[in-house]
Amino acid sequence: MTLNTLDRRSALRAALGVAGAAATASLVGATPAEAHGRHRRHPSLPEVPGMVGDRWANEFWYQYDEMSYYTPSQEMSDAVYAIVAPFGGFTKTYDAWVETRKSGRYPRSYMELIRPNKAAFEVVSREQIKIYDQFYGRDPRGLLFAFQEYGQGTLFDPRRPDGQKVHMMNYTPPSPTHAYHRWHPFLAGFALLGIKPHYWTHINRLAGVAWELQSLAQPITDRNDNPHLPKRTVRRVTAKWMCRDRAELDKAFDVFPFPVDLGK
Repeated sequence: MTLNTLDRRSALRAALGVAGAAATASLVGATPAEAHGRHRRHPSLPEVPGMVGDRWANEFWYQYDEMSYYTPSQEMSDAVYAIVAPFGGFTKTYDAWVETRKSGRYPRSYMELIRPNKAAFEVVSREQIKIYDQFYGRDPRGLLFAFQEYGQGTLFDPRRPDGQKVHMMNYTPPSPTHAYHRWHPFLAGFALLGIKPHYWTHINRLAGVAWELQSLAQPITDRNDNPHLPKRTVRRVTAKWMCRDRAELDKAFDVFPFPVDLGK
């Protein structure tokens, strides 16, 4: 089983990490422009004709996909397979997590499911953090901006094939995306296993920001002019998610397909 048999951009994004999680409080309330405008200066990158949106954020998501989806190492592929096998496959990850939530024994019931494969979680953690450190290890504001743009679908990258040219969470219209909900069990799992729990919880908040922004914006695949949401909306959504603790994040992702407090 290879990563190419899994959902586009979903399997290994479940293992995101970021330095600077302690900066969460300073990010609350920041608009995309504010978050981006104050982040550190990045090296210049070659121009990509036809690319739309922030050059650095585009490159970050592009390189992340290269490492996690298009050209993963055998070690990474094996680790992901080991993680998803107990769930019944990647597309069953959320279903399996929901069942443990319903059991009345969460988080113990979920820990029993994932603890035997802690070593695989550690492999995925290590490899993902390499990419996060490369692009945003000292720039938590920039990372927030990258997630806000990702959720709104404003990063158009012509280097990708048809159907995948916008860096955003995959979905099959008219059905809403399942990918954020398949992502959450991984992020919750990292924290429960004690693998850089502050990183994973921080990323879980950012994933929530992106999920709600995508739910509101409804960006179109391969469209190079998906509009931004109003800044006040982005600010409100960001502030809400960045204040949530792990229990609140679990509760938020109990709901599908859209946040129960969408846009509020």
